[in-house]
Amino acid sequence: MNNPFAYSNYVIGESFCNRVKELSDLMQYIKASQNILLYSHRRYGKSSLIKQAFKKIKDEKMNVGTFYVELYGTVSEKDFISRTFQALNQLESNLDRLLHFFGTAAKSIKLNVSIDNHTGATCLSPSFEPSDQKIMLEELMGALEKYSKKRKIAIAFDEFQEIAGYTEEGFEKRIRSFIQRHDNICYIFAGSQRRLLTEMFNSNNRAFYKMADSFPLERIQTKSYIPWVGGLFMRKNVTLSPELITEIVERFENHPMYIQNFLFHLWEEPGKNPISEETIGRIERRIIEKRNAEFTMLWETLTINQKKTLKLIIKNKGANLFSADALQSVNLKTGSLVSKALSSLSDKDIIYKNGVHRIQDILFRKWLEQTLSL
Repeated sequence: MNNPFAYSNYVIGESFCNRVKELSDLMQYIKASQNILLYSHRRYGKSSLIKQAFKKIKDEKMNVGTFYVELYGTVSEKDFISRTFQALNQLESNLDRLLHFFGTAAKSIKLNVSIDNHTGATCLSPSFEPSDQKIMLEELMGALEKYSKKRKIAIAFDEFQEIAGYTEEGFEKRIRSFIQRHDNICYIFAGSQRRLLTEMFNSNNRAFYKMADSFPLERIQTKSYIPWVGGLFMRKNVTLSPELITEIVERFENHPMYIQNFLFHLWEEPGKNPISEETIGRIERRIIEKRNAEFTMLWETLTINQKKTLKLIIKNKGANLFSADALQSVNLKTGSLVSKALSSLSDKDIIYKNGVHRIQDILFRKWLEQTLSL
């Protein structure tokens, strides 16, 4: 059989591990047309969870239209409008019917049929001048409201924090003014920059204050991986003991993408049964080595104090970073230098704080431990 593990794109179907409760909860929000703020660390599977929910809706033939809008890389209101229109083809299988509806509902917008350069799918492409974008946004959101009167909709805006960087004045307020009127649409605001997203939705001076229910996506528990991994490998007549699966999961700290990555490479190993500890270690080293150039480049972009602070995080397991002994161990003179470096590393999404300071990318941390002999 084909390799069932996937890590470089969305994971759905049999490659999707567990998330039973999260999927059930998400479906309840969609059915009730309630907005949610879905956030997690990068590559925890939030996009795959959304795609799995939308697949379930389609498989069960529920009368809910779904579409997913990837906002990563958008820099303006015009980009937001264009990306949303380009995703509308997911709502209907009949493109002519969709074109007719939105062409009628949004009369000021000229719609063209185009091909998405990334997916090859046919989509709607709007054409308008930047000076008209406020009218275009109003017509787009109005058309969505009209469509939702005949059919419930679930709309996922992934990497929603991107809109915080748009320079158009009042964009957040204007988009909120439309969304709050849509009582038959579930908006899923998803993203990986937790601090920025929580500020957008929890600060009472921001437009999206309390606009959605928080839905943090945590790691998948080890006990959920054991039957899933074991069952898939049995199809290859390879036995993985619960102890060995636990070892793999814990090596990658229950991070879904890294576990999928590792299991993909383990599946490609010649059919040795049982799998040895030596094989596990060799695959892990190979995965880290493949990213050597990337991690070297990242390391070289850091200031000397940021490098020392990363070493300090590893040496002290993220805790007690300001003690005299800790500072001396990495030759940092004052705690203020650590504070400044921590702030910069956090802004770059290299570290995060959850009780203690942690390096976001597990493989980067492992690479640092090997390269710096920590």
